[in-house]
Amino acid sequence: MSNDPTPEDFQNALDAHWHGRPPASLEDVMALYGVLAVAESGGALYTTPSKLEPFIDDGRIVTISVDLTGESPEIVDLDQDVLREETVSKLGYSHKSSGRGAKYSLTQIGSKNGNDAEGVSTTILRRIRSWTGQDSVQSLTGDDGHPDGWIIEALANMFEKDSENLESLQTKILDRLPEDESYPYVVTVRLRLTPAGIESGEASEKEWLYPAEIGVLEEAMKRYATANAANKNIDKGSSEGQGIGVVSGTDGRVVGTPESPLGVFSVKHPDAQPGLRQTESWRNYPVSDDVAMLFAKGQDLIDRCVYRNGGMETYALPYFAGEMTAEKAEALYLAIDSVDSESEIGGTQDPPMAQVTFNLTEHDDPAIQKLAEEELRFYTVTMPISDDKNIIAEEPAASVYWPTKIAEALRETIEGPTLTPSKGGFSSFDNWPLLQLDTSDKMLARRLAYTLVTNHEFTDSVFGYRDEEDDDFRRIVDHRLLSGTPINAQTLFKEYMRRYDDAAEGGDIPPQQVVAQQLVHLETLSRAGLLSGLDTQIEPTETTMTTETTIDTDDIATIREQRLDSFLDRPMFNDTTRKATALAGVLVGQISWHQDSVRNVGRPLDTGTKGDQLTKNGLENALTAALEKAKVYAQDSDRSYHRDLLYPETVDRLLVETEAMPTEWDIDRRELQFCYVLGHAHGRRSMPVAYDMHDGEDAENDETATA
Repeated sequence: MSNDPTPEDFQNALDAHWHGRPPASLEDVMALYGVLAVAESGGALYTTPSKLEPFIDDGRIVTISVDLTGESPEIVDLDQDVLREETVSKLGYSHKSSGRGAKYSLTQIGSKNGNDAEGVSTTILRRIRSWTGQDSVQSLTGDDGHPDGWIIEALANMFEKDSENLESLQTKILDRLPEDESYPYVVTVRLRLTPAGIESGEASEKEWLYPAEIGVLEEAMKRYATANAANKNIDKGSSEGQGIGVVSGTDGRVVGTPESPLGVFSVKHPDAQPGLRQTESWRNYPVSDDVAMLFAKGQDLIDRCVYRNGGMETYALPYFAGEMTAEKAEALYLAIDSVDSESEIGGTQDPPMAQVTFNLTEHDDPAIQKLAEEELRFYTVTMPISDDKNIIAEEPAASVYWPTKIAEALRETIEGPTLTPSKGGFSSFDNWPLLQLDTSDKMLARRLAYTLVTNHEFTDSVFGYRDEEDDDFRRIVDHRLLSGTPINAQTLFKEYMRRYDDAAEGGDIPPQQVVAQQLVHLETLSRAGLLSGLDTQIEPTETTMTTETTIDTDDIATIREQRLDSFLDRPMFNDTTRKATALAGVLVGQISWHQDSVRNVGRPLDTGTKGDQLTKNGLENALTAALEKAKVYAQDSDRSYHRDLLYPETVDRLLVETEAMPTEWDIDRRELQFCYVLGHAHGRRSMPVAYDMHDGEDAENDETATA
């Protein structure tokens, strides 16, 4: 049994279970994952021999030999041995991923981490007893059941709770197995049958048969595996009928309560779905038995593609948009199988979407790279982490184009003037995800940026906090970005101010990093072409970005002035009102720093000017006070660069822009607030950065200036 399925395995699985069309729905993608699991598990839809791989060679098989040729069933032998690969196919093992209790087959397993003799005699035997008593298994008995249903009746009697046979078997297990040693155990039942006593299976060839060789046990396994598909969460009756299956597209028997890995369709709460009759749900969600099994079989692969954050879980299910081939199926399976849920990159969680993307786009095979660039898609679904599933946001065909474009725009922004102090920008900071990509390698920086876009940090870093049960909007925004839908600037300004308020602990002014991240976020969306509702771009012009800026570090006033001009040199501030608002924020920030650091004023000016609550009238009051204090404080200063008022470069530029006061400005409230806090954050750091640069640090390396 090879660890990885071969292209031939995938082709056989596609031929047997795939409809031949490109995936076109969530159900298609879930069924496709089931097909991949069929190839991985050895080619059978119902049995799952690959799930026994952890037990091979390292585990033990306990075989209970039962003679059914006499007047009553008799346990004639109990044997244990090392489980070998050649034995697996005879066991007919069928794995059940969800829930506790018996697996789908008569053959049962214990823990992969091991069980002791007591665990085998209780837990695993209890699962065998449970299997024989399942309603779906028992449906094969009786006059209307399977011709060999008597075999199931015999097994049920033998494993009946508190029966002499069961108690005797438990004693034999405790005597035979090591008492103090723990092994991964597989337990199966071998039956002795006469050819005349059985109508299905291989008894005509030999007398001792394993579960995979007995037809009625295989049929029982299938019945059990698909039992919930027709009656899950239905107290009376079942949901089944004749119809056209949602995936198969063929007419035949369909069921209405299949095991859905995402739980997106359920009859558990009929009151939440007016008009839905539980026993008629097959009309709303018609799924064939085989497709229902594909859904269940693909569960493990689907679970590899989920990213949980806060109170939400986002499934990013990769697939190829074109016709499915064995080569595509193999590449897809290997990419999903390689996902590591504990993976981190650059100190942040590496989500499945990013891992799969780079596994395929940076594949060693150029053909796989080209395939990923042209056809790789993700079906993304976000839901609350709860028993009651409802889809918050959904994108059926997210390509890698938009997250890649956003990631590149983020990299350019972080490495550009916005986070370069010598060009009027803010500083880079550790532990603030949008303020540093901790690498000088361009490709790795893109990889880190892509991770931030797909693990929600790009949005979560700047939007307002939300309770776990009220996390809808941030995830909706994520889905819009993945599909290339622009976000309105007013929506962003509202969220930025909400986060600004969240960060104002105890009424303190939030740290400048909060505002710096928001500028990076806004500029990134502008670069990516995903910002609407604003009449200009946010990012500096290409000329500004490529022009070498040399600041005269011999003079504090000159440093401040040149940094201020660089800060304002972006199209966003070509608008007079925006620029004036930012300059007002700069001046309030500068005066507040002076009060705080030079005059030891207990409540600086900006403590009474909350950015997220700012109005035109409030800004006018703050600006008037700042202008007055700039004159008064200059008279007491012995610094030559203060002239007849503090920070003359800011006042001069403000008066050049407008002589009107803020109450006369034509600007939206949220835009006013954001431009103000942006200017304020620059103003608060105006003098500290100037001092750092003046003290002999090279202006070319001011990215590391103390903030």
